[in-house]
Amino acid sequence: MFGSEKTARGSTDSSSDGARERLLDSDSENGHILPLQKSHKSSFHIPLWAHGILLSLYTIGFLLLVLYGRPEGKSGSHLPLPSREGLVWEERRFPTDIVDNPFTGEPREELDEAWHKLLKNDNILVPKDYLDEKSLHSVYTKDGDEGVASLAVYHSLHCLKKVKRMLFKEHYHKDKTGDAMAREEKHVDHCVEYIREALMCQPDLSLVTFRWINNTAQHADKSGFWPTNFDVDAHRCANWEALDSWAGQRAFNLFEVEKLDRPMPE
Repeated sequence: MFGSEKTARGSTDSSSDGARERLLDSDSENGHILPLQKSHKSSFHIPLWAHGILLSLYTIGFLLLVLYGRPEGKSGSHLPLPSREGLVWEERRFPTDIVDNPFTGEPREELDEAWHKLLKNDNILVPKDYLDEKSLHSVYTKDGDEGVASLAVYHSLHCLKKVKRMLFKEHYHKDKTGDAMAREEKHVDHCVEYIREALMCQPDLSLVTFRWINNTAQHADKSGFWPTNFDVDAHRCANWEALDSWAGQRAFNLFEVEKLDRPMPE
C-alpha cells in the first residue's frame, strides 16, 4: 500500500539479544528462571540452558499467536487504514510564490478545478468491523459491511476551501442572504477552529527565519523597517499522491444515497 520508512534495526536486534541473554542468566527471584538446585534424591535434572530454550520457544509461540491468531479484520496488522509509519515520507520546501498557483488568486475555472481535484477522494468506505473496534458510528452501505468515513486531513482541506470561498463570497455566495448566509458564516467559523485544532495537534516543527523588509537597512525608513518571514526549513511531508491514491481506491460518492442503508422518514 505504501512504502515504509527505512529504520536502523541492527542496534535494536542486538539490544534485544542482550536483554534476552540477561534474562536467561538472571537468578533473581522476581524472574522466571532460577538456578536448579542439585537434588540428592535423583541424578536426573534439566540443564539451565534447556530452560532458556524452552522459554524462548514459549515466547515465540505466544507472539505468533498474538500477531496471526486473531480473526481477519480484527487485528491491527489487518486494519485497512494507513498508519503514519506506512506512509511515504519526503523532505521538501513549500513554494511561497502565489503567481501561477492554481490554488491562489480570484475565482476562475482553474482554481475551482484544482480544489475539486484535491477533494475528490474525501469520502471513503471503511469496514464496519474497524469502526466498531474504535467505537465509531457512521452511515452504512445496504449490506451493512462498510461505513462512510473521511480521513481528517480531507476535512481540514474542505474547511480551508470554505475559508477561501468566503474571501470571495460575492462570487460563491451571491444568492445567499439572511439565514442562509448566517449558516454559511457559522460553518466557516467552525472551519477556522477545526484548522486551528488540526495544526496544533500535528505541529510542524520546521524553522521559519526572517529578513528585513526591504533588505537595505541603511536606506530604510525606521517607521517601516521591520523583519518579516523569509525562509522556511525543509518540511518532513507525507507524499500526498501516494496517500490520495490509497483514498481513491476506497472513494465513495456521498451523493449516491441509493447505495446507503437510509432510515425511512417518519
